[in-house]
Amino acid sequence: MSRLTRVLSAAFLAATLFGPLLPEARCQTTAPGTERFPLRIFYAGKPGSAREADFLTFLKQHFRQVNTGDLASFNPRQATDTDVILFDYDGDGFKAPRPNLPAGYARPTVTIGVAGGLFCSQRGLKTGYM
Repeated sequence: MSRLTRVLSAAFLAATLFGPLLPEARCQTTAPGTERFPLRIFYAGKPGSAREADFLTFLKQHFRQVNTGDLASFNPRQATDTDVILFDYDGDGFKAPRPNLPAGYARPTVTIGVAGGLFCSQRGLKTGYM
């Protein structure tokens, strides 16, 4: 899968996850019929949390492959065979772990919640706390 395709897939995933939260959203939140989107997702969050369980239930219904790992110990090598990575964490905001990623990290990544805001701010991205 090309880099552009992965970036567009990440944007689509973000719209799928957050589109229903927007009052004027017109995006489809479920795959037609029983089809699954042909994406491989890696969810890095807080293992064993209710939030992780909810996300995994949703993701497994709609995407071809879903793997999971601990955000605190996330290493990009864990997600080598995935198309999109999700960073999320359930817990006390500023105590959320911040993955230590190499300077050249350039994987399609959707950041969610405080963990996402911290990651984006650390990287100097405009999407920090939107």
